[in-house]
Amino acid sequence: MASRYFDSTNASLLERMKMRLVHRKRPIPRAMSAAQIQTVSGCNANCVFCPNKKTELTIKVGNRMDWDLYRSIVDQLVDLGVRRISPYLMNEPMLDPELPERVAYIEKAKKPFQYVKINSHGGLCTEKMAKGLLDAGLDRINFSVQGIDPEVYQRVMGIHFEITLKNIERMVKLRDDGGYETRIRVVMLDTKEIHPQLDAVRSFWNERGVAINLNQLENRGHHKNIQSDAIAVHELEPFDWCDRMFRQVYILWDGRLAQCCADWEQTGIMGDLKKDKLIDVWRGETYAGYRSRFLKGDVKGTICDGCTKDAAGDGGDDD
Repeated sequence: MASRYFDSTNASLLERMKMRLVHRKRPIPRAMSAAQIQTVSGCNANCVFCPNKKTELTIKVGNRMDWDLYRSIVDQLVDLGVRRISPYLMNEPMLDPELPERVAYIEKAKKPFQYVKINSHGGLCTEKMAKGLLDAGLDRINFSVQGIDPEVYQRVMGIHFEITLKNIERMVKLRDDGGYETRIRVVMLDTKEIHPQLDAVRSFWNERGVAINLNQLENRGHHKNIQSDAIAVHELEPFDWCDRMFRQVYILWDGRLAQCCADWEQTGIMGDLKKDKLIDVWRGETYAGYRSRFLKGDVKGTICDGCTKDAAGDGGDDD
């Protein structure tokens, strides 16, 4: 495995120095640096590259995280100094009508070096929702917009481009007119549907004053019902340079921690925050065993087994 980390638990001072200076690797962090929180389950889109609506596990739309649990999780993340706190995970966050209040809670509690970011397809970003998020002090929002051709967009995402475009343009105007500091970006995956349009796509969004992040396709943990290879621009390669388990946590609406953002089938549950503290789960036996196996290249039977990604990119947008 091409991990940038090593397990320093039983390493001597000399071994730790060698790993850092010679192999340019870092010890497994004592705490996570990013967290995703699923405040509501489900998504109303049906993107061809996403497991949503294609899972064997039945995922109900609309399960919402209890506020006491949510506040407890956020407070722990703030105390741990987690840099990026994102109230979304494997969902469309704007299905949660209380999303602005969720964001506001983090913004009021966070420390100066911490920030709040969400990803959304934008189709539900009404004027009320947009204004609510801006007033809440949201630091960053990424809109997933797969192309600018309405037919391609509809085919890839299963929702209407005209509605999404109107919503994004309105939020940009509200931000600019109101003097808000929220960073607004468009993100998209480089697929065979999008690749021929890239120059036109960049010009389209540049004219609207919106930056673009182009991310690379992955097979979402070898999900059976996604034909990633058929839509990939480049050949997908084993995703063995992944570092998600060393710096991020993925918290489902009911407080359980999924193994990865690609684990839509919930095959690996790391712990339950209704029962345990987040730091205890992060440093616990389940997580430790998972990381140890990954570092040894022993991923058989885990979500990492068969995970592939387009290696042409830099691993995606984590900021």
